[in-house]
Amino acid sequence: MSDLIYTVVYMVLSVFAAWLFYDSFAAALFAVPFYFLFRKALRAYGRRRDDEKLTEEFLRSLVSVSTSITAGISPEKAFVIAASDMEKLYGKGRMVRELSVINTQVGTGMRLTDALYDLAKRTNIQEIYDFAVVFRVAMEKGSDLSAVISSCSDIMEAKRDSECEARVMIRAKQYEQRIMCIIPPGILLYLRLSSGSFIEVLYHDPRGIAIMTICLFVYIFAICLSEKIGDVRV
Repeated sequence: MSDLIYTVVYMVLSVFAAWLFYDSFAAALFAVPFYFLFRKALRAYGRRRDDEKLTEEFLRSLVSVSTSITAGISPEKAFVIAASDMEKLYGKGRMVRELSVINTQVGTGMRLTDALYDLAKRTNIQEIYDFAVVFRVAMEKGSDLSAVISSCSDIMEAKRDSECEARVMIRAKQYEQRIMCIIPPGILLYLRLSSGSFIEVLYHDPRGIAIMTICLFVYIFAICLSEKIGDVRV
């Protein structure tokens, strides 16, 4: 999502919350300072999704590398073949671009182990960093690279499967939680539309505004906390 979409979504939510909780569109101006936190949270969520996809593609590329090395091809050439294989599977996505960078670096004289370390730093993904460390040690010790890569791939795949299983187990609860998040503003909206005079005391009065502000912050905190609990990582 682009910053423009983030801004539009935040504006709509802010204006709706200002009308619902304070009966004043002008109150949405007080939400402006919090826009950067909203954008940061959505960007972090987007990066996490992208990193998960990149990790999955990286695992697929390791299978190609391991197969090539088993066939007697050098590690450097194996990554060139892996880039070609990944392009056939996923198109010219992020992993293909990263593999192309590695191949370019190796072609200009950089060691493959250093190029993998550079990939780990660019992506900031723990699994890739761990593989770069193991691969360097294996290269220096003259170990069976095919066996080492297969072992690393199996371990990372097992970790990923564990995360997926945990997410499946809590997915139903997450759906319930998200439905529950809709209920409080839904009730307030229903009261405003059907019995506006019943909650009129909460608007345009210092005590009512204070109560609604507390409710709004507790509501936002509850959403953030529930999303944090549902963020499963192994």
